[in-house]
Amino acid sequence: MKGILRALLKKESLTDKLLKYVEDYEIYQTLIGKDIELGETTNSPIRASDDFPSFALYIPTRIPNIRPEEIWFKDLADGRYGDVFKFVKYFAEHQYGEIISGRYEAIKFIDAQLELGLFDDNNEPTRVAIKRNYEKRPVKDLFYKSRPYTKHDLEFWSKHLQTKEDLEFWGIKSVRYLLDDQGIVRKEFRRKELAFIYQFFDKEKLYQPEAPRSFKFRNTCPGNDYNYYQGFEQLRGKNNGVNTLIITKSFKDVIVFYKLFNGILNLPVDCIAPHAESITLSEKFVDGIKQNYDHIICVSDFDLAGVKFANQCKKHGFIVKFVSTERTLINNKYKVLDKDISDYLINNGLSKTKKLLNSWKLDCL
Repeated sequence: MKGILRALLKKESLTDKLLKYVEDYEIYQTLIGKDIELGETTNSPIRASDDFPSFALYIPTRIPNIRPEEIWFKDLADGRYGDVFKFVKYFAEHQYGEIISGRYEAIKFIDAQLELGLFDDNNEPTRVAIKRNYEKRPVKDLFYKSRPYTKHDLEFWSKHLQTKEDLEFWGIKSVRYLLDDQGIVRKEFRRKELAFIYQFFDKEKLYQPEAPRSFKFRNTCPGNDYNYYQGFEQLRGKNNGVNTLIITKSFKDVIVFYKLFNGILNLPVDCIAPHAESITLSEKFVDGIKQNYDHIICVSDFDLAGVKFANQCKKHGFIVKFVSTERTLINNKYKVLDKDISDYLINNGLSKTKKLLNSWKLDCL
């Protein structure tokens, strides 16, 4: 009985008090200044340079003992992640130069920015938090209707050395309609618009090359499951005479490398890519590819995320290559020139691209 009384008389924590009036998503929404769909990438509000949107909010399904409405953040470029209070710490320092050392200071910052009045002794905040329960939020599938490749489709892929037969080999489909789960048309793509579905077993990725950066991709593949790595379905391995594997950073680079080595340089090479350079390669995945290949080469971009991924690969004993380390200064920001094999091929032509790859001396491995 005394234990029950003590629990009833226990003082409400400041965190519990805050969460009565505002929930995680509204804190993110207000501080960032716009709505962000869960899983959608946007420019990072906690880092200075973010030419490619790489900040996302997500449901922390693998973290134990979290609140049903809890939302975490992740900066895909530098790997920082955590709950809303950790976000506030990074946000305050980057945006205002304010150093926050603990939960109490984070709540004071939230209170001031959202004008809640938590620290006003004379008035109790009148708002009530919207308690969204994300635990049972369904995974959104991609529903679409494909079409024969258009002339515009084939012209786009020909720049990457891909023919109609290559596209069929990789399971790349041209999209006519995006549908909802009831089969109703949500979007129609005209013949001059580029939209493709990449198929990975029973999962898909939508790729719109000409769309704004934050809308280029939509992905239903579980990022950490190596069975859904881009190019996994086409791997052959040394049992089929292929001793070399390239791990690169995108599906487009997978198919370009594959065509260059196997179709043009006549070197048997397999290629694969995770869905993001920020991913941590699992020990199971690393052990598996080491058993199936004698030589493993990591080819990533020469930028923050790419170098970090390359360093991870180095620790596993993989060879590391960069397509280009040349940089130029644009608007006081350094930009990598020809950062991937697709860019290099288009900007420099096939002859120079072959010369680059021959300089890697993979035929000597």
